[in-house]
Amino acid sequence: MIGAGDIAAETDRHRTELVEVVRAAYLTHDAGDSANPHSSFLRFPHQERSRIISLPAYLGGAFEVAGNKWIASFPDNTRHGVPRASATLILNDCVTGYPFACMESSIVSATRTAASAVLGAQTLLGTRRAAASASSVRG
Repeated sequence: MIGAGDIAAETDRHRTELVEVVRAAYLTHDAGDSANPHSSFLRFPHQERSRIISLPAYLGGAFEVAGNKWIASFPDNTRHGVPRASATLILNDCVTGYPFACMESSIVSATRTAASAVLGAQTLLGTRRAAASASSVRG
């Protein structure tokens, strides 16, 4: 199991490269070389607000990887000083099907989301940073 500390260290070390990795993943998906089936939701009759979501996917191209993200969301955890959500990612080899990585995934998801925002700013504005216009600043 690759834990949050190791994931955070690698993310920090490769932050600039990760935007390009996310761009390549989106382009691979756009080229039709991916499979992203519906998510499955596991609900608990005795905990109506809690759920676990299973998100399987395949990404081809230079990635050639399949896996499943397993996200647990238990809102009542915060009352006990425990984070509301946790996530795990299991990656499988596409030739043998055998898993080759099991890792903490909340940092991976947050990094992908941030990289997506950077890509959006680059695409729409031509820069990595969005600036507030004078008309959108309220005084």
